[in-house]
Parts: sequence; C-alpha cells; structure tokens
Amino acid sequence: MSDVIARIDRQRTARLAAPHFPGLKINLYRGYEVEGVARALADNPELARHARVESVMVADSYLMTHLGRSSTILSAASEQQLFLDVMVSLVAEAAAAMAGCFTGRDAPYLVADMPDGAAETSEDALRNADRMLRAGADVVKIEVTSDARCTVIEALTAAGVPVMAHLGYTPQGGHQSRVGRTADELLDLFARARRVRDAGATSLVIEKVSRLANELLSRPDPAGLKTYAIFSGRAANGGQSLNVWDSVFRAPANTRFFPPTGTRDRGDYPAAYTAAVIADHMARLMRMTADGAFPRDPSGDLDAALEAELREITPWADQATPPRPVMAGAAALAGIA
Repeated sequence: MSDVIARIDRQRTARLAAPHFPGLKINLYRGYEVEGVARALADNPELARHARVESVMVADSYLMTHLGRSSTILSAASEQQLFLDVMVSLVAEAAAAMAGCFTGRDAPYLVADMPDGAAETSEDALRNADRMLRAGADVVKIEVTSDARCTVIEALTAAGVPVMAHLGYTPQGGHQSRVGRTADELLDLFARARRVRDAGATSLVIEKVSRLANELLSRPDPAGLKTYAIFSGRAANGGQSLNVWDSVFRAPANTRFFPPTGTRDRGDYPAAYTAAVIADHMARLMRMTADGAFPRDPSGDLDAALEAELREITPWADQATPPRPVMAGAAALAGIA
C-alpha cells in the first residue's frame, strides 16, 4: 500500500506544478489494450510532456462494451459471482501486461473496478478486494451509491486496501441525471466527497457532474482528494478518465460527450480492435485531451451571479457552506445559507 500511496502523493505534487496538464486514468479491460496504450505513449513521446497517465483501470463496463449488456447492474447473485470471477481474471491479465509495458517508480498503478454486488457489505468487500489485490491490482474502486458505502470504504482502508471512490452518476445505482446543477445538489455532493475522504479514500472519480462541481472539487486543497472526471468537462488540477474502447468505437447514442476519435463501427470488433489500432486512436485522444480540445464542458445551469457566490465555497472544508446570498432573489439557496 505504501508504494501506491507514495505514487499518488507524487502525482498530486505534479498536478500542482503543471495544473493544465491533465492526469489521466485510462479505462480498459484486456492485456492487448494495455499494450496499445503503451505503444501510443512510446510512439508519441511528446504526449508525456503534456499529459500524465497516472492509473489504468479494469472497468466493469466490460459488461457493456465486450458483452453487449445495457448496463453494469447485475440483479441475480449468480450473475454477480460469475462476473466477479471474470473481473478478477481481467485484472490478472491487465496486471501481467502492465508489468511488461510500464516500469519505474512513477509507472501507472492498476485499479480494479468493484462490480455490482462485490461490495455490498464490508465482509463482501474485504473478501473480494483481496482477490483483486492478489490478481495484481493496486487500488480498488467503489461506487458510492449510498452512505453505507462509506462504512465499506472505512473497513477496506483499515485493512490496508487503497480505495478510489466514485461519486456523481453511479451506473450501478441507476442514477442517470447530471449531479450538481443546483446549490442543494452541489452541497450534497461536496458533503459526500468529504465523507469518502474521511472514510479513507485516496482519490475520487466524479462522473456526470456539473462543470462547476468539477472545477471546485479539483481546486488545489491539502484537505482534498485527487479527482478524475468523466463527462464533466475539464478543470485545472483535475484529472480525466479516458476509455480505450470509446476512443475507437462510435458511441451508440448521446455522442456529444464521447470522444470524437471513435470512428469504427461496433461490428468491426474484434477483427479491427488491435493493439495498433488502439495505439493510433488513443494517441489522438490523449493529444486532444492535452490540448484542451476534449472533453467538452457541460452547459451551465446556474444564474451567473449565483454561480459566482457558489465559487466562494471551499468544498473540502468540514463546514462547506455558501456565503450569505447578496441577491434578493436567490431562492435556490433558501434553507441552506
């Protein structure tokens, strides 16, 4: 655990030194995808000067990308157990590939996405996280679908398991709408972020949150967590999650926030999904991310004056509350000022 924590600390320091160079979390599933990412970096050394691959995650969205499911929700206990076995196998494959592709004290660390049902209780989480670590993971990611997951995070960190928490849109929870579009939602999101930090999380994924939420949570703060955003725009000092599959294949719908590099049809899989193709598409996507051309920012939902007031919030402070409204009509802040 100490080695990966030291790497995370060094990554935080690097972000402070170069706030506009995004730290990247690369989501993938198979060993040849790891090889494709490594080839993209080796063939384009200039990328390392403008973006840093901090972590690689074996994601539970394998259910949707490779297996054709409509979501990552698994209802039956038998399905949950079967897919957990699949995930452990994928983590082992990715770990073996990373050992051959990335070396050195600042090599990306490997994150195992805990699939639906794998962390319902602390006992389940400890048993299943142990399997992930034995397979080669350095960190496990937990979707925080309720406050009860903070207890799970506490149990894992007490046992020496580094945890990446996931807030905002949580696919396993089925919540679909963007989070943080009102003052109430912002304050609730910030409170949850503090709870997972206090539970011992080492970093934070924020998916489908408002641009303002991403910017505020990513602001440098010694009390804060290192963030990775998904479908939430771009923020100085913030990280980005990029998906290897999405860099190659067109999204089936709602393409506005998906990578424009996805030009292949899903019917081209698996014949056209090779390490060489992945390297080409990921190099272009990482370059676009480094240049600020990706991701797109979600539109703002707050009145400009109200947003200016909310920017005075320090999300990671123990009592993060908005300043007293100066607008006579700031009804959106009623009951929380």
